[in-house]
Amino acid sequence: MREAAVPGSNPGWTSLIIFSVKFPVMINYREKFNELRPLFGVFGFVIFSTLLASTLLEASLMEAGQLFMASFFLTFGGFKLYNLEGFRKAFKMYDPLAQRNRFYADFYPFIELALGVSYLLVVFLALPMVEMVLYSLTVLVVGVNAAGVFKALTQGREIQCACLGDVFNVPMTWVTLIEDLVMIVMAVTMLVFLII
Repeated sequence: MREAAVPGSNPGWTSLIIFSVKFPVMINYREKFNELRPLFGVFGFVIFSTLLASTLLEASLMEAGQLFMASFFLTFGGFKLYNLEGFRKAFKMYDPLAQRNRFYADFYPFIELALGVSYLLVVFLALPMVEMVLYSLTVLVVGVNAAGVFKALTQGREIQCACLGDVFNVPMTWVTLIEDLVMIVMAVTMLVFLII
């Protein structure tokens, strides 16, 4: 990027000022990456376990997607179970249903675990009606969560993400929203392929 010198100023000072402004931004990104490292690590585990299971089972692309969803929901749901009270407090900060219904907030990790087990079942059993309900339920549950995440992010609220429960103090960022959107797109894609 080429920098224009301000008339009557020393170009050396312009570069120095621009450098000093850019430097803290780089530190900020490093700090954000370090804060999100647990999330990236767990997501890496989900990808690795999906690739391993897909290879061992010689899974089709559809089955690999189902294995990914199973691994995702089982792993993230398990982290949420570690401390239900801490998870519920963090989850109520942004999820619209959890804010209105304590039972939903308490039961949400079990919903994720049930989704994970269901995805495993559809890998091994041909259950088209179950798959249709499963994919639709995934879009609904994750969609509501994504709406709450989007609202919190656009309001500029700095809150803890409940995606890994209370085990790690992971901040809510756009990474959380992207994660939710990927899950929604995958569920919709599977639903479309099931119907056609």
